[in-house]
Amino acid sequence: MNVIVSLFRRAASLISTLLLLISQLFCYLDVRFINCPWLSDSFENPHIVRPLSDISVDGRSICGKFVIVTPDTSEGTVYGDAAKALRDGIYKASGIRLKITSSGAVPAFVISEAPSGFAANAFSLTVSSDEVSIIGGSDAGISRGITAFINEVLFEAEGDFNLMKGYVFEKTYENYTTYEDFGAVRDGKADDFQAIVDTHAYANSNGLSVLAREGAQYYIGGSDISAVIKTDTDWSTARFIIDDTDVVSRGSWIFTVAPSKSAVSLTGQIQSLPKSAENLGITLESDSVVVLVDSNVKRYIRYGANQNDGSDQTDVVVADRNGNISPETLLLWDFDRITSITAFPIDTTRITIRGGIFTTIANKAPSEYTYYNRGILINRSNTTVDGLVHHVTGEGKTGAPYNGFLCIQRCAEADIKNCTFTGHKTYKTIGSAGIPVNMGTYDISAGTAMNVTFYHCNQTNDITDKDYWGIFGSNYCKNLVYDGCVFSRFDAHMGVANATIKNSVLGHQGINLIGSGTALIENSTVRSVNLITLRHDYGSTWEGDLIIRNCDYYPTGLTACIINGFNPGNHDFGYTCYLPQNIEIDGLKIHSLGKAYLFSPINSNFSSYSYQADYPMVMPQKITVKGLNCKKLAVSSNKYMFKDVTIDFAD
Repeated sequence: MNVIVSLFRRAASLISTLLLLISQLFCYLDVRFINCPWLSDSFENPHIVRPLSDISVDGRSICGKFVIVTPDTSEGTVYGDAAKALRDGIYKASGIRLKITSSGAVPAFVISEAPSGFAANAFSLTVSSDEVSIIGGSDAGISRGITAFINEVLFEAEGDFNLMKGYVFEKTYENYTTYEDFGAVRDGKADDFQAIVDTHAYANSNGLSVLAREGAQYYIGGSDISAVIKTDTDWSTARFIIDDTDVVSRGSWIFTVAPSKSAVSLTGQIQSLPKSAENLGITLESDSVVVLVDSNVKRYIRYGANQNDGSDQTDVVVADRNGNISPETLLLWDFDRITSITAFPIDTTRITIRGGIFTTIANKAPSEYTYYNRGILINRSNTTVDGLVHHVTGEGKTGAPYNGFLCIQRCAEADIKNCTFTGHKTYKTIGSAGIPVNMGTYDISAGTAMNVTFYHCNQTNDITDKDYWGIFGSNYCKNLVYDGCVFSRFDAHMGVANATIKNSVLGHQGINLIGSGTALIENSTVRSVNLITLRHDYGSTWEGDLIIRNCDYYPTGLTACIINGFNPGNHDFGYTCYLPQNIEIDGLKIHSLGKAYLFSPINSNFSSYSYQADYPMVMPQKITVKGLNCKKLAVSSNKYMFKDVTIDFAD
């Protein structure tokens, strides 16, 4: 009998493995035609729509005819980087990829050394019948001007775009300073950190922008200092080496993008506020981001391996100088008592941090929850980061986690565009429950931030590689948007109010949500175990609506689960937990041969009709599904918990 049982188990295991392989083969055959990022090194987003269908020079299409000619094709050189910037910019705008060569050829985009007498702060692009001539001065650089041309000309056009013979695009840079003005050596060996700090201090005092030299390599050591940015900064293709192997203070940011006015404490001026409040009841010095705290109330009482006693009730709103709270950032909680309230004035003008190729030499500290900052902190509202690239090297057997190379806090209206980040290696440590856990380390993070958009961003490593932690995490945010991104994860840790993911591709950690409002997933692809995971450690709550439109879901297992969650029913998370109240699915392709469920079981303790949870969840009110490709979608395998939940199949 034991032999028969053993054979049966082996046969069952083989069948299960075979079915999984068939399922994954099915996924592969289906996704390979859309050039998904996990199948190549290009990380191409299939949902991107380019503004141009063709580019011509004096009436002649550049496709298959023009090349890029440059004196030096090597990466890291002024000319090599300029050629790459031109090639990539044309490709992003039109889908046309030009060859780069150092030998003379026609017709061509020709990048040349600046002639004698050409101004150091100037850039020029000139069109003739067979050639587009490109030159730049020593301060202005070449890639900087090319980027301006791509953004200001190509991305502002539509359809077929023709560069007429005689066309000239020129840029002159004024009112700036450079790191070299303050002694930067830029050889990648001498420590330029103090020179960088001094440059920005001078620029801030004199209202100057900062330009980094193309071809430079700025080495940043472990000193306990920080460069404060208050003016436009253009790093272009300059490289920055951040050495974290020996730092004085792991809590020091390399750069802090700071507001022009200091924070204002309002503690004591407001005693309480109801959730329904539309006005703070006081006037402010200026429009502000306002952070409220009630330390008497605990929310997000974490469950599981990283359990804790919760966090002080915290909320963040945008209020004008008359105290009116923006309708887009209304309060989430009743504040019966306000123990702390702080206003962070909003800068009305926008500054831009552009370019920069950063490489972090990772710390080798013990794998414990001793977070490193050592990146860029954005505390200023109305800030754009455009074209930044971040690499990570030197990750070894151990490493302490990072709060994010780019961290956005206590501000509103932050736009992160055309940036490339890197997922960090996953390390293990011992959680607060005394058992091993995977330790989260982020390359991007956001906290008490509102109206933050990530536009056309991606990451350097495979978004389905589980050796690397999810790229993004957030706390206490409102109105977060991914648009045209290729990332391993979207994560709302301790709550988000309103999240939008569109035209994007998500990898192995998928979409993690906790919070309220509207979650919109549109025209996107998710390759993960679940399409959406409502975080288990915070009760799997989403108090609001979930909308899924025109999406592709590639489960990495046999069973497809659109909404995964877990709530044991006997833990107080500090709030009532909700499953999405209104769910609308309009166009969803599930690429799997296995069963498909709308919900996971959620509460395994709910194993009979008579079960009563100590902390029951609020169940969905309305579920509408149409445009679904699978033959059958069940509500959940937990027939007891979901006994009163039905799906309205509109088609």
